[in-house]
Parts: sequence; C-alpha cells; structure tokens
Amino acid sequence: MMKKYLFSFAVLMMGAALLTACSDDDDDKKSDPVYVPVDVSNGIFVVGSGNTKAGIGGNLTYVDYAKGTATQNAFESVNGKALGQTANKALVYGQKLYIVVDKEATIWVCDKNTLKVQKQISTTGLLGETEGVSPRSVVGSGDNIYFTTYGGVVAAVDTVSFNLVKKYQAGSYPDGLVVVGNYIYTANSDYGMGMNPSISKIDITTGTTTEIKDEVITNPMHMLAVGSDVYYLDYGTYDTNWNQTGAGVRKITAAGKVSKVVDGTAMCTDGKKIYTVNAPYGGSGIQYYIYDIATGATTTWEPADVFSPACIAADPVSGDIFVVSYQKNPDTGYAGYALPSYMNQYKANGTFVTKYNCVVGPIDVVFNTGVEYVEQK
Repeated sequence: MMKKYLFSFAVLMMGAALLTACSDDDDDKKSDPVYVPVDVSNGIFVVGSGNTKAGIGGNLTYVDYAKGTATQNAFESVNGKALGQTANKALVYGQKLYIVVDKEATIWVCDKNTLKVQKQISTTGLLGETEGVSPRSVVGSGDNIYFTTYGGVVAAVDTVSFNLVKKYQAGSYPDGLVVVGNYIYTANSDYGMGMNPSISKIDITTGTTTEIKDEVITNPMHMLAVGSDVYYLDYGTYDTNWNQTGAGVRKITAAGKVSKVVDGTAMCTDGKKIYTVNAPYGGSGIQYYIYDIATGATTTWEPADVFSPACIAADPVSGDIFVVSYQKNPDTGYAGYALPSYMNQYKANGTFVTKYNCVVGPIDVVFNTGVEYVEQK
C-alpha cells in the first residue's frame, strides 16, 4: 500500500513539474518581442540633367540622412560610367531605383542601396525608334513600372524580367504620369506648342484612352495624386520674349472636369498639402504657396537662403521640405545653370535645418523610402 502511494505521489509531482515547465514556456512566449512595420526615409536622390552647352552630362547626388553627407556623381562613382545626357526623372520602387535619361533613350535600373546597375532598359529597343524616343517620366504600380515617351506612348514593363508587358496610346508629347486605381493619367505637353495639349486618361485593363481637354490645359508637364485625387502642373504660356504666365497646379475630377488650384512653376506633396514654388521665367518675384487639400485654403511661406529655386520636394515620412536652388553665377549675377546647385532642408513650419551641395541642372528629387520592422515597445 505504501509503495502504491509513493508511486502515485511521484506521478503527481512529475505532472506538476510538467505544468510548471509549460507555464514557463508560455511566459517566455508572452515576452517575445513584437515587430511592427514602420515607414522610413533614409535619404534623397537628386537628379541633375547636366548642361549640354557646357558639356556636362546627367549626374546624381545622394544625400544620406544618418551620415549628413551628400555624395556627388554617385551613379558614376559606383558603376564606372556616366549616367548619360539629359537625365530627367527617377523613381524608387521596391528595392530598385529607376533613372530616366532622355537623350540616351535609357532607363537605368539600380539597387537603391548600392546604386549598382542591374539593367539598362533601352526604350527604343522595347518600342522601336519612333515610339521609344525620349523617355520622360516613370511611376510604379503593382508588378510594373510605367513610363512615357515623346513617341506618344505609355509603356508597361515588368519589374522582374524587364520585358514589355503592354503599351498604351497617349497624347502629344506625354511627360509626367500617375496611376490612380485602374487608370493612367498622362500630361501631354504638346512640347509647349499650345496646339494640342491634353490629359490622357487610360484604362489599364482595356487600353482605352480618353483625351481630356480644357481651355486651362495649356502646357501640362507633371502629375501627382493624393488618394484618388489627381493634380497636374501646367507650365502656362510664353510670349515672344519667353516671359512665362499662367503656370500653376490644376485638379482633375473623375468626370474630367479641370479647375485651378494654386499658382506655381514647381510642385510637390506630403499627402496632405501641396507645396509650390512660383518662379515664372522672366518674372520679377518668387512666391511659395501651401495648399491645404482638406480645406482648400492657401497660405504662403518664405524659405531662407534660396537664390533661384529649381525643385521642391516633401519627405513623405518626416514631412520636411527640401528646396533645390541654382547658385548665383559670380560673373553674371544670374542663376549659374552650369554650376553645382544646393539643397536646403526645412521643417514643415519653415524652420531651416541644413544645406547640401548638389547636382548640375537639378530636375528631380526622390526619396529613399521603404519599410523597416522595429520592436514594439
């Protein structure tokens, strides 16, 4: 009887030990760290078109936030070859950086972290000499990138194979583009001739193109989207002395109605506001506007130490604003188009943060954004 009792007691204690061990395991599981995705912005790529007259080709500056450094000719230093003549636009999409070079009929595909070239896409090789000429702008959506050419088309290219998926007919000299839902919108500049400017609305599935025309569409160049809202930047008109008038941001409704929003010769958005620089060629002054998308209100601000603004950009994560400016040519007193530019960083409230030296011929600014997983506290 005593042996049976001792056996039962041993089994009981063994069970208690197992329960304790399980309980300890559960506690360990509860204490395991939880990681959550966080949007990050690590730096900026500034694209320079160069200066043909001075024999300066396209160039790229990379600004590293963490190091506080600006690396000049970043593409060339990594790849041992030039970016090419008249670089125009860039895109960070996934882990890749795409750089559009107009005169070379090229889109460089680089690793966004190392800048090492993974592919050189020949737009004339994909589309032919006529339709593939002068690639202008690029966006990403789903498994594809989409780019415009002065050949009058939008091409869809797979981001893995880099093969042509489909091409769509756009308007006259399409430039900027944006994808909203199942539609591509292109800004058809008509090369500034003012004869046939329009906005193309292209159904991605069917390939059907609808041309949106309005008297306020005079020289559309760049597109952006905030949610389902579509905006474009119109360069306005030039007189015989190249004095520029009528430049500004316009909104396009889903029904194709166009309305003026705010004056400007350059624009950007942080997803809540549209920031513009209004520096018309031949004009006597420069204004900086902030258009609140939710309220429709427009305010002004005055960034410090900007001589001749070329680009404006808003960091989608921090909300900081960046203005790229030409420096003054000491010999002429005017903008030095063949000299290196500089870029100022400001807080959203306009407070100056810092200054970086940049490219020759600044034309585009894109952020090195991505997603990182951090431990939840």
